[in-house]
Amino acid sequence: MTIQRFEPNGKRLSHVLVHNGIAYVTGQVPADRTQDVAGQTSQILERIDHLLATAGTDKSKILFAQIWLKHAVSDFPSMNAVWEDWIPEDALPARATVEANLAAENILVEIALQAAV
Repeated sequence: MTIQRFEPNGKRLSHVLVHNGIAYVTGQVPADRTQDVAGQTSQILERIDHLLATAGTDKSKILFAQIWLKHAVSDFPSMNAVWEDWIPEDALPARATVEANLAAENILVEIALQAAV
């Protein structure tokens, strides 16, 4: 049983790992937290593209995404607009989006996912 771990974050986590044909991308948050939810979502999805490529896969193979929003009711449409521009129409994954009290006040969105390799 092989587990490949990529982009460790200190002693806490790997940003992406691959096991048994599945890439697991840990929860990603924006680097520039001064942006609105659309800007933060764009940043995260760009980072996810990089992590998926590192794991040998891409967004067309996403199986499931988990999205946390600080303000689900008000930010859901803006986040979805960015997501819909990014995700291939013929590769829509299963997805859950919930409101959450995120780790810092200026984090408006966090995304984690699993993808086939």
